[in-house]
Amino acid sequence: MTLQYKWEKESLEKYGEEATLLLIEDQKKYEEQKKDNSCDHCGKGNQGAIIEMSNGKPFLMRYGMWSSSGRCSYCGEYTGRRIK
Repeated sequence: MTLQYKWEKESLEKYGEEATLLLIEDQKKYEEQKKDNSCDHCGKGNQGAIIEMSNGKPFLMRYGMWSSSGRCSYCGEYTGRRIK
């Protein structure tokens, strides 16, 4: 199995194949939504990080670099997210 994402090995070791496949599916959906935005910070290049919920299930948290204007601090793309 070729690892595509930086978090895959950790996920396989800690959560197993089924949970990892669900995270990969989630990431691919995210990349499809952001297909026109190649930024590594606010677009399809953002692979996220594994966060474990209190019930032990993993999910991907995607932190970006947004300014108070709702634009990515790296590429200037308007993301609609605003820091308050």
